[in-house]
Amino acid sequence: MVALTDRVVANGDLLSTEIDGETVMMNMDSGQYYALNDVGSRIWQELANPVEVDGLCRRLEAEYDAEAGVIRDCVLRFLTEMLDKRLIRIEP
Repeated sequence: MVALTDRVVANGDLLSTEIDGETVMMNMDSGQYYALNDVGSRIWQELANPVEVDGLCRRLEAEYDAEAGVIRDCVLRFLTEMLDKRLIRIEP
């Protein structure tokens, strides 16, 4: 599970590209394909370098019209799913 105090980064072993505002990725280890919508793609851009989850949430709060608590909950759930699929990793 991902926490607000964690630093996360994209798995560098993935192939990814952007098509019409969406990110399409392939996990080379599993052969699985993933597609991210525009918000997921925005988060993916932030994960190019290690980022603290709380800071990521604050940046998204400034960009999107939603309550801070809703954004935090959605980001934590999304990042946890990505971690479970080995699309991201937690930095020490």
